[in-house]
Amino acid sequence: MLLEFESYLKDKFPYLLKEKSILCCSGGIDSVVLFYLMLSVSKDFVVAHCNFKLRGIESDEDEGFVRDLCKENSIKFYTKSFDVKKIKSHSNKSTQMIARDLRYEFFDQLSSDLNIKHILTAHHLNDSLEGFIINISRGSGLDGLIGIPIENNKIKRPLICFEKSKIIDYAKSNNLNWREDSSNKTDSYLRNQIRNNIIPELEKLEGNFIKNFKKSISYLQISNTIIHGKINELKKNLLEYRGDEIAIKIKNLQEVNSEAFLYYFLRDFGFIDWNNIFKLVHSESGKKVLSESHILFRNKLELILRPVRQIKKINHLINDINNSFFIDNSFEIKFKKTTKISKNNINVVTVDIQKLKFPLLVRNFKDGDSFYPFGMDGSKKVGKFLKDNNINQIDKQSAVVLVNGDNKIIWVIGMRLDNRFSVIENTQKLLNIEYCKKN
Repeated sequence: MLLEFESYLKDKFPYLLKEKSILCCSGGIDSVVLFYLMLSVSKDFVVAHCNFKLRGIESDEDEGFVRDLCKENSIKFYTKSFDVKKIKSHSNKSTQMIARDLRYEFFDQLSSDLNIKHILTAHHLNDSLEGFIINISRGSGLDGLIGIPIENNKIKRPLICFEKSKIIDYAKSNNLNWREDSSNKTDSYLRNQIRNNIIPELEKLEGNFIKNFKKSISYLQISNTIIHGKINELKKNLLEYRGDEIAIKIKNLQEVNSEAFLYYFLRDFGFIDWNNIFKLVHSESGKKVLSESHILFRNKLELILRPVRQIKKINHLINDINNSFFIDNSFEIKFKKTTKISKNNINVVTVDIQKLKFPLLVRNFKDGDSFYPFGMDGSKKVGKFLKDNNINQIDKQSAVVLVNGDNKIIWVIGMRLDNRFSVIENTQKLLNIEYCKKN
């Protein structure tokens, strides 16, 4: 196995033979074998170990074992302990996910502190098969079925092409010592159920199941590369970037396999509600689907993707016109007496001072609000006015109004003055009110 390993490094990771790396070692057979293999080809690495305190004295003994292993071979050792049970009591994540996140945070921080670019883990071919089965059970797409990647940024997996049986044979033939994790024998976790019950049955099938799985993974990876190339090509033609928004024209989307494109494009933004996402192409304007970080909504002939924006609660009293007022660090309202009516600037309106009753109020638009739009006859619901001016259902929530002391709307800020406050022929005192958005 050593010759195969060295050949694999020269082919896939030649820099690991020349550059320093961090080897993640739990004390189990996989990481111990990786330790000795790296020791045989390059001593230029340090070891990182996580103690999650989940198995009491066993966890501490694992740490002691790895510490001694490093001391015996003159390898620098770094460790960090975590109280995972305490963290779990304040989290909705599973114990395994918490441990995984903590582990990689520690490795990444150590990498930065030591200025080491490469982090080695001992994932092998059987781990990839376990992940494949888990992802099938969760309804994963193709990306979930192509196995654990050989590398992912700093993370390198130099054992990923090796079967578990080879790792065991190497450890036994070289009389290596390692630690057994007693929790691996239980079926408490899905991965253990697959490892202990399903994979042994698959290995009994005629032919070499693991080797054939390895071939299948390589074919899937080739197919996935082709698909991603095509999706990236479609992105250039279908996506229109507008600041922090991305727009997709429905008519262009209908010229391709819309479901396939939307799946590959949107999954990177945390979306999982695929049925409702696919329906948006044929839905009415205003329909939306949310992920934790983004919103996708239909706006007339487009789909719009944007980050979720917190709708700020605005309720700000203005008692005089002698000052400027910063509203929730979002925008500024300025007052200036004038003798001329401001024209051609939607961010400035000129009003009759004598019609103002203090305190004025700047607040969010509410359903049911109505006003008398300047230049129009009669009243209109603010919501209908926004819709008629192409403000979509999502952006309507951010609309802000300036309200007089008698509860009449003075201004749909940044859009239209109320006719009741406009300057007429016998108006004696004019006031400009300016809306200034903060950059």
